[in-house]
Amino acid sequence: MEAFGGLVVLVLIICIIIYCVKKKKKNKVIQEETKNQELIAEKEKKQSELEKLKRKWDEKIEEFENYGLPTVETDSLNLAKNETCHFLGKANFCKLKQSVVGYEGGSRGVSVRLIKGLSVRVGNFKGHNIKETIIEKTNGTIYLTSTKIIFSAISNARVIKYNSILNMTVIDNMLQIQTDDRTHLFQVDDWINFFAILQCLIDKAKN
Repeated sequence: MEAFGGLVVLVLIICIIIYCVKKKKKNKVIQEETKNQELIAEKEKKQSELEKLKRKWDEKIEEFENYGLPTVETDSLNLAKNETCHFLGKANFCKLKQSVVGYEGGSRGVSVRLIKGLSVRVGNFKGHNIKETIIEKTNGTIYLTSTKIIFSAISNARVIKYNSILNMTVIDNMLQIQTDDRTHLFQVDDWINFFAILQCLIDKAKN
């Protein structure tokens, strides 16, 4: 009789464990579905914003192609002969770094004794660092001349010739420029004019 009672307790505990595991899985599925829906909505929103930006960008490029690029007079640059400045504005040079912002501790879980000589441990997991991407910014002035991009600042100054640019990508309001030897990240205040003028100058340099 005692053995039968122990068996009943064992079955009940196993049923409870199975129920808890299933409930946890179900909650995880619901959380993942909710997260996926939020991601889809965010993606659609960003896609809509990008389409609006592209229309503005295309309109600016068409304007510059029809009426020519603006010229800027500046005494802060030593331009080469026949070199013209077409844009100047405030900008940030950005560096992305991974920083540890916290720690999620592990747990040894809970040990449940089922019957004599048999225990089950549940809920154990290892601890890990919580990391976050930090953007370090350097304030400065960015110029677009007829031959190159110039970023003037106390530190992280850059000179990028158009014929060295391999690829350009916009990531979270930052312009990523890939050249032969490195990657540059910029945030520009007047980004619509900057991007449109830059594209026209790069196309001109390629031709």
